Amino acid sequence: MSVQTQFLKLNDNIKAGYKSKRELAEKRDILTGILKDDADIPSFDVYNQGSYIMRTGIKPEEGKEYDIDVALLFNVNKADFQPMELKNKIHDLLIDHTDYGAEIKKPCVTVTYKKGGEIAYHVDLVVYAYENSDDIFSQLYIAKGIPTNTESIKWEKADPKGLVTYINTKLSDEAERNQFRRVVRYLKKWKNRRFSDLGHISPASIGLTLLAVDNFIYKNEDLDALINVVSAIERAFVFVGTNDDYRSLYRIKLSLPWTLNFEKPNDVFEKMTDGQMTDFKDKISKLKSDLEAVNNEIDEYEKCKKLNKIFGDDFEVPNETEVAKHQLNYIPSSSSSGL
Repeated sequence: MSVQTQFLKLNDNIKAGYKSKRELAEKRDILTGILKDDADIPSFDVYNQGSYIMRTGIKPEEGKEYDIDVALLFNVNKADFQPMELKNKIHDLLIDHTDYGAEIKKPCVTVTYKKGGEIAYHVDLVVYAYENSDDIFSQLYIAKGIPTNTESIKWEKADPKGLVTYINTKLSDEAERNQFRRVVRYLKKWKNRRFSDLGHISPASIGLTLLAVDNFIYKNEDLDALINVVSAIERAFVFVGTNDDYRSLYRIKLSLPWTLNFEKPNDVFEKMTDGQMTDFKDKISKLKSDLEAVNNEIDEYEKCKKLNKIFGDDFEVPNETEVAKHQLNYIPSSSSSGL
């Protein structure tokens, strides 16, 4: 037994399983099939985005649901449609598809499913149109907005394929990619345990993923790789002022990669207030401190107990006797051996 072994078990315990991903894919195919069969819906291509295609998804916490982000790349010119036009068509067609119906959100149309009488899945259908539909390399635009807020309604430049490619190809070595994905899952697990999902209190997962991929350094141990990324996140915060109570406020102003074709300027964390961002900084600093305490601990059993407090029972604490046997039998290689 080693801490690395327990980290790998944590990864296995929290990562989205094949069965759940298959069920999400089935729901996606059903919904896109309904849309394709409707004569009033223009033709479109389906492209998976988000954690599903980046392979960084984790199991939801108790009472929460799995989700999948599906890009609908409509073969239309954005100049020929109002931003809400296609979203309204999709909503009206799917409103009675499930007991929970369909809901128009600012970036998408969400369809929610239940399983065993409880909410289990939701599919986010994201609408895109081209600058020039005759050119597949033409600029894509995402349909933003909700009917009750006219100021939110707009076509906005987007590059969903470019973003997935940026993250999935940043690391060329398979071992590096696998460790990077594990680190992102650990961060998401920590986030789900430490932040409410109400409003914009919780930092966006794509923000954590971008910070991780841009600062990732492969290490022999997942703990070291995680500490490196968490330290980089902490350093990314900058002082932006004080509030009425003289509390120092901090933010990370994180743009989507400038090499991609997104609306500029942009900020992944723009929806979070300065106070929420400062809470994020406080919690990431605590995580860094806690992880460093684990790293400085000599006893393997105590390390695992500390990590269990950070990640919950998905980080398994092994039998203390077995840990003691492992440490007793471990003989470090001699520095004079040349190995």
